[in-house]
Amino acid sequence: MKCPVDNVDLTMTDRQGIEIDYCPDCRGVWLDRGELDKII
Repeated sequence: MKCPVDNVDLTMTDRQGIEIDYCPDCRGVWLDRGELDKII
């Protein structure tokens, strides 16, 4: 998946069993449906 801001491939990381996609350039964070509720 590409970042919609700067068209760079997103990097995936796992935090507490939740897969978080982020852009290494602009540091934008992208979550799947329901993942924000699991984090907070």
